[in-house]
Amino acid sequence: VPATSTVCLHLRTVKLLVATQRSVIIIPKQVINDLDGLKKSRENHYAREAIKYFENMFKNGNWWLRSQGEQETLPVKDQPNSPEMACFLNVLSCCLYLANKSQGIVTLLVPDDAVSAAKAQKSCNQPNNYTGNLPSGELMDLAKRYGIRVEGALEFYSKWTMSSRHGKIGRGK
Repeated sequence: VPATSTVCLHLRTVKLLVATQRSVIIIPKQVINDLDGLKKSRENHYAREAIKYFENMFKNGNWWLRSQGEQETLPVKDQPNSPEMACFLNVLSCCLYLANKSQGIVTLLVPDDAVSAAKAQKSCNQPNNYTGNLPSGELMDLAKRYGIRVEGALEFYSKWTMSSRHGKIGRGK
């Protein structure tokens, strides 16, 4: 399950994961809504490219890529304290539903920069000053508390392709 920033920054990696045909990639409704808002900005050609790709894939039908269904959500107990957190909780509620339904591993894919920033924040014991729309370390920790694995998209793809070469393919989303 990719976060909005992952789709914008690592669309090529998302496409490569879909092409492996080894794991279903679910695009949360919140990500689609975010991309729709972002595509209106003149500078955000990444969001427009992602929307075009998803629309084409959804229209033509691809078993390995689909959008979140209307009922595919579970409530999250935490209350949002910012617009960023409210959006993140919507993505997390999708992940929780998928994890509960499949009883499998669900991985929230974030930009590798967000993982690095969160690790640096913890090691320095400093507040997160990372700007932009990357999920903060606090939000990624929240996902982990709910049992959702969080990984950088590039690192995940690298591990995924290495494990598939060695016959160790797991089931994830």
